[in-house]
Amino acid sequence: MWSRYMASTQAAAAGDRNKLYTVLHAVNLRPRMDPPLSERHFGNISRVAVTRPSTADIAADGGYKIVSHVRDAIRQVNAKYVKKLMAGEGHMSFMRERGDQILKGEMVSFSFTSLCRFPIYEADFGWGKPVWAGSASLTFKNLVVFLDTKAGDGIEAWVNLRSEDMAKFEKDRELLAYVTNHSILNVKNSMVF
Repeated sequence: MWSRYMASTQAAAAGDRNKLYTVLHAVNLRPRMDPPLSERHFGNISRVAVTRPSTADIAADGGYKIVSHVRDAIRQVNAKYVKKLMAGEGHMSFMRERGDQILKGEMVSFSFTSLCRFPIYEADFGWGKPVWAGSASLTFKNLVVFLDTKAGDGIEAWVNLRSEDMAKFEKDRELLAYVTNHSILNVKNSMVF
């Protein structure tokens, strides 16, 4: 996703070599606390792992080097990190600094999160389990949300980009070689009236 996003937006960013690009991945803090919290604890108990890919990382191996950097950043969100976070050490200043950079246009962030293994398709509020789950609105710019398909045989990616970036992203040949849009088709084919 990252390499295809970059391919779709590099022409627009080529004139501004001073921009800082970051990859953010949401990390569940429950198992990283000491003692770990139960998975049944409710709420946004998460933070982001931040990676700053270099131009070489973007070009190398189709972006696979970035995956290694993201994994390293996720590993750093450990019990020691959570302890510092709970003590308030530097987190708010970090968030303010990054927010200012984004607002000034100095930083472009691309965020990932995963709802995989989250039992969305098991929810039943009295009218049956969902045929398809979706989001009413993704308000965050440059966001990818991964979710298991209803059949459990694949992963959906909900992608939110600026409209001009999305227009290029949706036509990217390398991206299209890996994707299908089967969830919507399955919903239409399985509806009974």
